[in-house]
Amino acid sequence: MFKRAAVVFTAMSCLTLGIVMSAGLTAASGASSTLTIEGNTGVTFTDNFNPLDSGSFATQLSVRSLIYEPLFEFDSLKAGVSYPWLATAYAWSNGGKTLTFTIRTGVKWSDGSAFGPADVAATFNLVSSTPAANIWGLPALSSPATVSGNTVVLNYATPQYSNIVNIAGTQLMLPANFGTVNSPAATATVTAPIGTGPYTLNNYSSTLVSYKANAKYWGGTPAAAQINVAYYASNTDAATALAAGQLDWAGNDIANVNKIFVDANKATNHIYFAPGSTVTLEFNMTRWPFTNVAVRRAISAGVNRSALSIKGETGYEAPATSLSALILPSQASYLNSSYKNDIKSTNQPKTVKSIMTKAGFKKNKQGYYALKGKVVKFSLEDPISYSDYYADIQLMSSELKSEGIDATVDGVQASQWYSDSAAGSFDSIVHWGNGGTDPYTQFDNWFDYTNSAAIGKTASADYGRYHNATVQSLLSKLSATDPSNTAAVKAATLPLEKIEATTLPIVPLLYGADWDEYSTANFTGFVTAANPYMDPSPGDPQLPYILMQFKAS
Repeated sequence: MFKRAAVVFTAMSCLTLGIVMSAGLTAASGASSTLTIEGNTGVTFTDNFNPLDSGSFATQLSVRSLIYEPLFEFDSLKAGVSYPWLATAYAWSNGGKTLTFTIRTGVKWSDGSAFGPADVAATFNLVSSTPAANIWGLPALSSPATVSGNTVVLNYATPQYSNIVNIAGTQLMLPANFGTVNSPAATATVTAPIGTGPYTLNNYSSTLVSYKANAKYWGGTPAAAQINVAYYASNTDAATALAAGQLDWAGNDIANVNKIFVDANKATNHIYFAPGSTVTLEFNMTRWPFTNVAVRRAISAGVNRSALSIKGETGYEAPATSLSALILPSQASYLNSSYKNDIKSTNQPKTVKSIMTKAGFKKNKQGYYALKGKVVKFSLEDPISYSDYYADIQLMSSELKSEGIDATVDGVQASQWYSDSAAGSFDSIVHWGNGGTDPYTQFDNWFDYTNSAAIGKTASADYGRYHNATVQSLLSKLSATDPSNTAAVKAATLPLEKIEATTLPIVPLLYGADWDEYSTANFTGFVTAANPYMDPSPGDPQLPYILMQFKAS
């Protein structure tokens, strides 16, 4: 499935304009072409563009950044590469506890008012003081953000070096009065969004939302005069639209994509599935049977990852090979040799039996393991419209049932899955990871309970509510480690690897792809294997940067 989560890489501790933006900011002007993109499938459209609301159209279709922009754009495919955006530089001080941004001048909001440091400070103060609005899991400020001339200063209680991508690259900037005009900020319905991005809202309908080029955009005129985001009920429907030339840019696992799309016109139709994340089976750690470590280990041993790769993901995502959950090969430099190739690609029924019997489990009359009368029974929830993930959970259900674990399939609507994931209202889910080249944000997203919430409340991370004080302390130590010091990062990562590999609060399944199918019939400038300048998928927060590289064909 299309990876929409934030991504992370090894960032430098101080960045200036020495790394410059490409020529995309002077993209072709006057173009009248329309670009149709697919930000997600199976999501019910709602007339809501609130970027802080996890249930809004803009969030669930991953198109917030058409209107709202980050301070920096980060390339998740290349360690240390980023591009100044609404900020032109950042610098750490005070041992990584203080972060200072220099804000770009000459930027205007789409209503014509000036964008400036006050808006940036207000954005960080809002998400720091309003947990429900902190959907990216930013660390809390130790004091309110302050403005000094053209800079904004953020102070934290602990070093936050490794959080730079979340802070600068995923948090989208809002008008200073956003929380006042839209109250409560995290759930208010926003139908007339005001942003700094390359596009403004043109028209909303329940099946098609269109955006038009922002005439006041600070970066110039984008090549596509209009962006259409169309409703597709499933990956299959998106594939049909691609094959028919009705969709320019999609982000899905599409079966036989070469045959139905690429081979139809090799001159214009292309795919680029960049290595992106670790796809995992995430458990609700507050529920039986996941509170038992033996069950988690048995489930991992009972999964046929090769079948998931070939049958579920059509061969485009490789089976995970390390219980550490690190992404390979992009995070191989941090991998402890003890956890290299410690996963069998096929399921291991004998191992499942050994784990369960040693832990005291016995099979009941129905053939399922139980302990003191409690049966090992749970559901696997994923959207039916995500054809690959839905196939994955069907495969796992069949495998695990045959091995004495009563895992049932719970296919739901995509909107419900998003809601259930954030609320912790699930037994288990298959979910893409945060990805990148540095391990911090990946582990942070899975395990950081400071960005979690009580069951039933919206969480921006730690969907499984894995509240482990030791892990939290290790995350803090990793966050305080300067990412430019690879050896130190590896040393701080190893204890997290060990806990993950030996206790499996999440189970690594696959090495996920950043799905990307595109046609150059109308536009060129897409991310390619030869020029991997950004996460290639059509989603947040990379949309502004990629779209400003486009030129009319």
